[in-house]
Amino acid sequence: MAIHYVRVKGRIKDGKIEIDLPENVIEGDIEVQLPVAARESELDGIPFTEEEIAQALRPHPKTGAEIAQNPAIGSWADMGITDSDAWIAEQRRRRKAKHQW
Repeated sequence: MAIHYVRVKGRIKDGKIEIDLPENVIEGDIEVQLPVAARESELDGIPFTEEEIAQALRPHPKTGAEIAQNPAIGSWADMGITDSDAWIAEQRRRRKAKHQW
């Protein structure tokens, strides 16, 4: 079954959501996401301070040695690839041969 989204307008009143759905909406389970505007006084419950957010957004560059020690570097070695340039050239040649008109 394909999933499609229906945008509807509604209102929240007395803790309940009131919306009018189009006639072609199929019955079944749904997931609802609500963007809710908050008053400044309600933002006190956010678990991060402005400084914590700023720190998380600062870049933390790694040195060349740290990058080289990453286990993902050279992960193609177990595929029997000894020359990455030659391997890429071969892949391109195969793709071009496979997709000729």
